[in-house]
Amino acid sequence: MSAYHKPGNEVEGGEAMTAFAGGQRSATINQNNWNKKFQTMRANKLKTSVVDQNRQNTGNMDRTQRPNALTMMKNFYTGYKDPNTRAQTLRHGQAIPRKKTFGDNEFYGAEAGTSGGKVETDIRGDDKRNIGEGFLADLMDRDYKTLDKLPPEVRKQLRVKYDNRPYFTSWVMFVNIVILIITLATQSIAPIGFTDKLVTQQLLRHNLAYETVGYNQTTNFWIGPDFQSLIHLGAKYSPCMRKDKEYFDSIESDTEAEDKTGCCVRNDLNVCWQTVSTECTSTFSSFYDNKVCGLDEAGCTDTAYSNKTLWEGTYSTWPNCPISEENRKNATMPTLACEVSARPCCIGLQGECVIISQEECDFRQGFFFENNTLCSQVSCITEICGLSGFLFDDIPDQFYRALLPTFMHAGVIHLLITLVFQATILRDQEKFAGWWRIAFIYMSSGIGGTMLSAILIPYMPEVGASGALYGILASLLVEVVVNWKIYKNPCIELTKLLLLLAILFLVGLLPWIDNFAHIGGFVFGFLTAFVVLPHINYSEEDRIAKLVVQVVCAILAIVLFGLLFIVFYLAQGTSCSNCAYLNCIPFTDSFCQDATMELRPRVGN
Repeated sequence: MSAYHKPGNEVEGGEAMTAFAGGQRSATINQNNWNKKFQTMRANKLKTSVVDQNRQNTGNMDRTQRPNALTMMKNFYTGYKDPNTRAQTLRHGQAIPRKKTFGDNEFYGAEAGTSGGKVETDIRGDDKRNIGEGFLADLMDRDYKTLDKLPPEVRKQLRVKYDNRPYFTSWVMFVNIVILIITLATQSIAPIGFTDKLVTQQLLRHNLAYETVGYNQTTNFWIGPDFQSLIHLGAKYSPCMRKDKEYFDSIESDTEAEDKTGCCVRNDLNVCWQTVSTECTSTFSSFYDNKVCGLDEAGCTDTAYSNKTLWEGTYSTWPNCPISEENRKNATMPTLACEVSARPCCIGLQGECVIISQEECDFRQGFFFENNTLCSQVSCITEICGLSGFLFDDIPDQFYRALLPTFMHAGVIHLLITLVFQATILRDQEKFAGWWRIAFIYMSSGIGGTMLSAILIPYMPEVGASGALYGILASLLVEVVVNWKIYKNPCIELTKLLLLLAILFLVGLLPWIDNFAHIGGFVFGFLTAFVVLPHINYSEEDRIAKLVVQVVCAILAIVLFGLLFIVFYLAQGTSCSNCAYLNCIPFTDSFCQDATMELRPRVGN
């Protein structure tokens, strides 16, 4: 027990503490009462200010239409739900102008043309990307329903704000720029123009005579490399993606024609080249039928090819065992003793193989094979396609070209157009849907557009993100369809968007633009956007209906992908003659020459 404790102190101390607590409660109550009076005074002042403002706004409105004090206070507390905002408003004694926020139905005060203090606000309210809004929506000046005309469950969904970071847009723009920089740094820029340019030059040809040689060089109005270079870097080109039946049939025909050639020897200069008899017309030349210049069993010293059965049959089956330089000088057979002045050279977009001199091959920007004698001994398609080559010789398998062209561009102008679209519409859509949804739509549309183009125009090189971008445009169309009820005039908004798409598809009828990629990308963008884009559910029945549509669209997208790959790889030769008019309309005979679906003639000297 403490020395200072006395038995009577407990009672006296308890009474003192009780009295002290009671005084504190009284002071708190008085303070609260004062605060209520102060707020009431400020509220009355605020109501007076608002009533004066309403009188100015409403003009000669009927007295029964004007808001009473209770309605105004209710609207005040509804409009300023944040206690700090209310306190600040009361402290200033007047209504602080407040920006309308997305999802508000009414706020304190009245505007001209409204009654009862109710303000009809549309769904637009801040800088964030909300359902139905966006860059293109602002460009088309879309009109939305006011939120008070929408059901409560819809208003609740519209309060959800989307402000995703454009990670995918930034990444894909960076990749596009880097790839074009690498392309321009490693490849020469083609002549700028719309039609092929005839290039001529006087050269010392394989027959040791100076002649004027010319060829049609492809031009590029996008300010970039020629299409042969684009194929070498990864452009869409069907013969590089599959063992194209028509392409390899033409190679087989070339091989059969080569078996009918012979060796033309110019006796006065001791040079020779492989050709047909009609091309060996020089006075000093002799033609040796069924012979190959510089290649024969008698001149082959490699023991691996000593078996006589290897030298039976046609030229194309002979091993590549040319005579050595030392043995050539001692050879007595004219076709072995001569110096071969022409060898295989792969030229053009389709890798035509011709027997010409190295100087002429370099002039025609071809691939020269100095250690081969016959075209049947080389694989032009391997050289034309480039990149990683093929896993097995003469079996093209670069299936990744279905996606790679989406990140490539034909030139500077082509890239700038893509970047403008990506920085505006693609970025805006990603801000709304998020990076993984937009990446899924973008990639799916790009692959779908490339595959459709590869089927219908297999021999026309194609690069660019047009298929993917049209898929993004299709997602804008889906956004209007699935959120139909938030627009005042949804039919008008849909018509505006369809007119824009129609104009873009008409532009695709020009011969330098791949409209098949646009169509394929649009179809897959439409289906995949239905599956992954956020949308509004107006009721439980509407939610179930949209879920069914999502499942159907997902199945259709998978089936169409499967059909495209099956047709491309297994059903080659499928043609659609009238489909060419969807890609280019031939106003003149040569207007659509760059959009042809035919395989061009291959053999030439």
